[in-house]
Amino acid sequence: MGGHRCNSSQSVEDPLGVCHGRRVASELLRCCGSRQFPMTAPWTAVQYRPCEGTSDQGIVLRKALVMPVAALTIAGFGVTTVAPAMAAPTAATKDSDRTKDRASRSKKAAYPIQVKYVKRYKLGKKQLKEIAAAKAWANGSMPRRVRQCESGGNYGINTGNGYYGAYQFAAGTWLGVGGGRYARYAHQAPKFAQDHMAYRLWKRSGWGPWGCA
Repeated sequence: MGGHRCNSSQSVEDPLGVCHGRRVASELLRCCGSRQFPMTAPWTAVQYRPCEGTSDQGIVLRKALVMPVAALTIAGFGVTTVAPAMAAPTAATKDSDRTKDRASRSKKAAYPIQVKYVKRYKLGKKQLKEIAAAKAWANGSMPRRVRQCESGGNYGINTGNGYYGAYQFAAGTWLGVGGGRYARYAHQAPKFAQDHMAYRLWKRSGWGPWGCA
């Protein structure tokens, strides 16, 4: 291997390692030994087998699918595979990423319910604002008393008596206040949805719909 003499014409453009011809690449291959050559073009270097009937070894140039390689190392003859160099993140990039992360976390924190529900039920700003108000309302002493009296506080209850969920909605009443957005019957809807619809009903009719209020 030590007697090999470098020749720029030994470089071929052959990603599969089969010799299809020669291509002058003097800007990449200048001498033997162990040296590094900066590569700014989007190429990567890999080993290829000698051309049939010769002892030539050279460079295969292949367009990299990622970032340009940092350097080309030539040792003896043949070229070892060079891994693509990843660009180091700049301070501006890091700051931008942190800002996006903070904005994303802030947006999620601003929701009164889990994001999955916002997407599932296609809830807009108006609905989310009302849900936030309903959440605060449902934590009050009277709504808690109503739930306990009507259903024992069981949001999933369905006794077959024609009334459903924690607030014991009749099917028609549930749909009448917009509960169909969430489910056909109240007991099939998430807790926040039942609180939401109960809050709407309360705003419309006060405590009248609940006999034990």
